[in-house]
Amino acid sequence: MISTRDRQADLEVTCSRLMELPSLPDEVIICADGCLDDTTAMLRSRFPRFKILENPSPMGSVYARDRMLRVASGDIVVSLDDDSCPLAPDFFDKLGSVFAEHLEAAVVVVPELRRDNRYSGADKTAKSPGHYVSAYANCAAAMRREFYLRQPGFAVFFDHMYEEPDYALQCYAGGAAVWFEPSLVVQHRESFANRLPVRRHHFQARNELWSVWLRCPWPWLPLVSAYRVLRQFLYAWSEGVSWVVREPLWWASVARGYQRCRDLRRPVPWSVYYRWMRLARKHIYSVQELREKFPLCFR
Repeated sequence: MISTRDRQADLEVTCSRLMELPSLPDEVIICADGCLDDTTAMLRSRFPRFKILENPSPMGSVYARDRMLRVASGDIVVSLDDDSCPLAPDFFDKLGSVFAEHLEAAVVVVPELRRDNRYSGADKTAKSPGHYVSAYANCAAAMRREFYLRQPGFAVFFDHMYEEPDYALQCYAGGAAVWFEPSLVVQHRESFANRLPVRRHHFQARNELWSVWLRCPWPWLPLVSAYRVLRQFLYAWSEGVSWVVREPLWWASVARGYQRCRDLRRPVPWSVYYRWMRLARKHIYSVQELREKFPLCFR
C-alpha cells in the first residue's frame, strides 16, 4: 500500500521499480489523497493493474493507510511511501519467511536506506542485529492485516505522523510485537516535496501528546504529558528562536483534539506502557526476554 499526495514524479519512479522486481506483490493499492496533479491519470495509463483509491479532498496519510488496510486482500500488507521501494529482487518472497519465523510479530520493520547511503538510525542498519522496537516508519514496514483489524488501529484524526508508535504500543498491549529485520532493505529517496520541517515537528508533537491521552493510564497521564511537551519544546529550542516562537501553534492544535481523544481513549496497563517507553532506549533481542519484559501480554 502506498499513500500519495501531489508527488506524481516520485510515485511514478516507485511504481516502475516495483514492476521491475521479479517477485511482485499479489496486489498494489495506491491511495491518492486529494491529489491535484495528474497522479491518477498517470496510474491508470501506466499501471492499470494497480488498485487506485481516491480521497476527493486531503484526509491525511494516516486515514489513507487505514483505508487501504481495510480494503486489502492480503494477509501481510507492505507499507511504502511514494518515494520508497524495496532493494532486494526477492524482497516479497523473503518477507513471508520472516513473518513465519516471527509469529509473535504483528509488524516487521526493515532498514530504511536514505540519501548518501545513510540509514535512518545507527541501530537500524543492514548490519544491526534483529530486535524488537517501540516505533517504526510506514515507508519501510509490513503488517499482519488480521491483527490490525482487531485493534483500534491507526488514529485517523492524527492526519500525518506518529500513527506508527501509537500502533506499536497497541501491538504490545494486544499480545504481539514489532520486529526489526535487518536482512531486507527499503530505499527511501526522501522527496523534498510537501516536507516542511516546522510543520512536520508540529504534527509529531501534537500527535505524540494525543497518543498519550489515548493510551496512558491514570495517574501517570499528567506526568507523561508534561514530559512530552517539555521534550518537544527542547527540540524546538535546539532548532532556534524561530521554532520556539511557533510552539504555541501546536499547543492550540492539540487542545482542539481533547474531546476526540477522550471519546476514543483506550488506556493500556501501566506496566505495558512503561516497558514500551523503555524499549526505545533498551532493545530486546529474543522472544524469551520479550516474555519476561511483557509478562501480561506474552505468556
